[in-house]
Amino acid sequence: MGISPFPIKHGDKNTMIITLISTVLVAGISSFIIWKIFNKKVKLLQEEVKGYEFKLKSAYVKFGKSFEHFIPFSKQFPGDREKTIFLGMPIDFISFDEDSIKFIEVKTGLSQLSSKQKSIKKLIDEGKVEFRELRY
Repeated sequence: MGISPFPIKHGDKNTMIITLISTVLVAGISSFIIWKIFNKKVKLLQEEVKGYEFKLKSAYVKFGKSFEHFIPFSKQFPGDREKTIFLGMPIDFISFDEDSIKFIEVKTGLSQLSSKQKSIKKLIDEGKVEFRELRY
């Protein structure tokens, strides 16, 4: 007969079953406690990452807002800088060139047009732009 790791008599099935069940229960409870601790740490880290994501996005927006003021001085600026007006919202610039009027929106990084800017672009592309004179 071999040496058993369990201090039970050979053939005592009830004791073996109770030992097995209690071992499985202890392992299950231990695993659950470890999972709860790990899950709590993961949630804390996720909240911390969200805070950093917010700060990073805010920094990108601030950079973009600052950057757009210098765009008319770049060689790639599509309008006459002397005849350009900064609006900021909803479109950054309007350039009144000799032969055209240009609506100019500046984007940095991966930023996209807002829904309002997309609708303005669509109206311009469809030629739905008017000039109106008001007199009082």
